[in-house]
Amino acid sequence: MENYIKGENTEETIELAKLPFNIDTTNVMWLKVKPGSKMNNIVDVALTSFREGCEQHIWSGIGPAIGKTVSCVEIVKSKYPNLHQTTKIMYHRCEELWIPKLEGLDQLKIVRNIPAIHILLSRKPLDAQEAGYQAPKLHSYRKKKNNSN
Repeated sequence: MENYIKGENTEETIELAKLPFNIDTTNVMWLKVKPGSKMNNIVDVALTSFREGCEQHIWSGIGPAIGKTVSCVEIVKSKYPNLHQTTKIMYHRCEELWIPKLEGLDQLKIVRNIPAIHILLSRKPLDAQEAGYQAPKLHSYRKKKNNSN
């Protein structure tokens, strides 16, 4: 690649209406997690919005942000019980243009499909038949036995 200069990158624009969920997007908060996002800040925003009446969150992470996205969702689920979840995994298309330095070389266009995850958390029940659905976990608390023999 020493004979090429990197040109511009083009990426698909992700829009809320194009995400793979069949929901009404009027009372939805969309949280886009990036690799540099601070988990505490994002989780605090999410928990505050649920307390203020938001019905659903969509969490999105692309490439290196996928792990952080899943971690944030699990933290929210542990602090705000009885949430329904649907997870969708897909690819995000990115094109790189490489311009030749030397005459006679062709311009290169590299298409990369970067993994992406979109997770819908909902206080309202979701379609349990949809692929990627997870029902709320039932929280059971065990009483400690008093072992004073």
